[in-house]
Amino acid sequence: MSGALSLRRIPLKNIGAHPVRAAILAFLALAQAACLLAGLVMADGMRSELALAEERLGADLVIYPTACLNQVERKRLVMIGTPVRCHQGRSALDRTRYNPDIAEITYQLYVADTLPTGETLWIVGFDPATDFALSPWMERGTSRELAPGTIAAGAKVAQGEDGTVPLFGTPRAVSSRLAETGTELDDAVFVSMDTLESIIGDAVEAGAGEYASVQPGRDYSAALVRVSDAESVQSVTNWINLYVRKVTAVRSDEALVDTASSIGSQRGVTIGVLGASWLLLLIALIVAQFTLMNEREAEVYVWRSVGASRGAIARVMTGESALIHLVGACGGVLVAAALLPLVAGAPVGGASSVARVLSFAGVAIVVVVAAGVVGTRLALRRVGAIPQGQKLVPA
Repeated sequence: MSGALSLRRIPLKNIGAHPVRAAILAFLALAQAACLLAGLVMADGMRSELALAEERLGADLVIYPTACLNQVERKRLVMIGTPVRCHQGRSALDRTRYNPDIAEITYQLYVADTLPTGETLWIVGFDPATDFALSPWMERGTSRELAPGTIAAGAKVAQGEDGTVPLFGTPRAVSSRLAETGTELDDAVFVSMDTLESIIGDAVEAGAGEYASVQPGRDYSAALVRVSDAESVQSVTNWINLYVRKVTAVRSDEALVDTASSIGSQRGVTIGVLGASWLLLLIALIVAQFTLMNEREAEVYVWRSVGASRGAIARVMTGESALIHLVGACGGVLVAAALLPLVAGAPVGGASSVARVLSFAGVAIVVVVAAGVVGTRLALRRVGAIPQGQKLVPA
């Protein structure tokens, strides 16, 4: 008979016959999946933010020509570069190549223009090929590779309606911007060393003769250094100050160090709250399954009375549970994907790639369905001891 009832169709029949029970379990599964997916996506996004924060800490130490160091006040010192009116040949730093603990070194060269208001506009020349201090501060979505002749503007630098900033009378197109650093670099502009050479030519023509002898390919104002091991920072600083002439290495334990720790603390609190919420939902789901299973003792008795084995009963009820939790988990994934942009202020893909978000969604669905099935099997064990046979019912 084509219309005969099969074990495969019974879970659907049970769901249709008890919609309230199914809705309760589906809602709990939905909440679990939404919470789990949100936690995974936010944890992944915070991992990226923490990595960016650590990159933005800048150098481990900065080397200045000793004659320039008196221009650097302690409160101005930051590990992404502090502008000074001083230049020296890079050859003075040749000896640093003999220290195996120095992993990276990049140079910055500072030039100052005067705005119509009388304020100083710092022009920071850097080498994009070796830079590790300024590039992490470039705003997302903008290129870290500056086109020849263009500039990157600090967060507070105003540009004209044509998208340019005049430097020594020559308009320079702004091709990128830096995020706000909270330092005087927010009022500076940044150029590659090649572009700086052109700007110096404009400066000399504008009457700034002090830059006539400055050569961006040869000179530096500050050298930013990263060491291979964080524990070696002080020893490298001491080594430079002892063995490298005419320079002084300085470091700041206070500059930008709160960024990574604050984000790490925020990540821990957020993940803890989401994890606790998920565990509470899991407990609520298991309690609901045990409670609702009380209503099904009579159903289990009927199955046993007609000769159904415990395995058959378990397969039917497990299939029903898996179907309900699958529907609820898929709904929870959709709800989380819709709400995360409102909570985080950016699309889900903004925190992770689309592929990663899809993988997180798959993990959430599998975990919620598995939790539902395990809870159902545990609840079945409590009522599975009902003896097979006829139950005497009073007349």
